[in-house]
Amino acid sequence: DTAAPLAALHKLQVEPRADLLDIDYGAWEGLSTDEARKKFSDLYDLWHKAPGRVRFPGGESVRQVRIRVENLLNELSDDHLGETVALVSHRVTCHVAICYALGLSNDALWRMRQDVACIDIFEERETGFVVTLLNSTAHLKS
Repeated sequence: DTAAPLAALHKLQVEPRADLLDIDYGAWEGLSTDEARKKFSDLYDLWHKAPGRVRFPGGESVRQVRIRVENLLNELSDDHLGETVALVSHRVTCHVAICYALGLSNDALWRMRQDVACIDIFEERETGFVVTLLNSTAHLKS
């Protein structure tokens, strides 16, 4: 739904990709922040201090998200050489993509801000990705 207006503007179809789904929070799914903090206090602390080491009970690890994001970006790079591709995703997946683009570890997940509906732009160059825009919300201002 979020990608539909952009796709319509450019007369394109939205192509859902499982690789862009948010992290599977497993046992945390549906819990409020306070509930997660109380039920999983050690994991909650680790999630904020070293997210790259987290695997949610019954869910995914940040490493698993990183693998699917890397695979998707490499596939898109091969299939759309010289083209612009727009990806729409969720908070953790976006953070992981930026860490990958910048060559940062998964523990750097919270070192950049990602507001709701923000736009990030990164370009692939011979030496790797270059982030040219991060967390822009200018399009949301009237």
